[in-house]
Amino acid sequence: MSTANIHIWQKYEITLEAKNTYENPYTDVMVWVDFTGPNFKKRVYGFWDGGNLFRVRVVATEPGEWSWHSCSTPPDPGLCGERGRFTAVEWTDKEKAANACRRGFLRATSNGHAIQYADGTPCFLIGDTWWAGATFRHRWTEDILSLIHI
Repeated sequence: MSTANIHIWQKYEITLEAKNTYENPYTDVMVWVDFTGPNFKKRVYGFWDGGNLFRVRVVATEPGEWSWHSCSTPPDPGLCGERGRFTAVEWTDKEKAANACRRGFLRATSNGHAIQYADGTPCFLIGDTWWAGATFRHRWTEDILSLIHI
């Protein structure tokens, strides 16, 4: 059983090594961990990462004790039955100031008009990408029809 201490909102990667050989591990094997922590209990699926390695990436959303238990279909002795746990701790205010991503995942505000971090801190995104390009406000078919004069 592996143990570690990490911060909340920090990626924790679980590496599992298959004992059996598969013709196509990408399609022939499904790997997951049952992940449990404070106010959290979910199955998180992993991915094949070449050779006989599989990885599952999880994130603790609250401080406290977290644990996981692995399994796979088809059952594989290297992928099933592995266990681990870790303690998740808060970032300090200084650490959060150095990296806003330490405030958690982005989500919509309660009124749906803005974006905030999981801890409630407002987020203002700015960039040079045309984010609204695929929305209903920019009808691509109308633009294309006007260009080809139909």
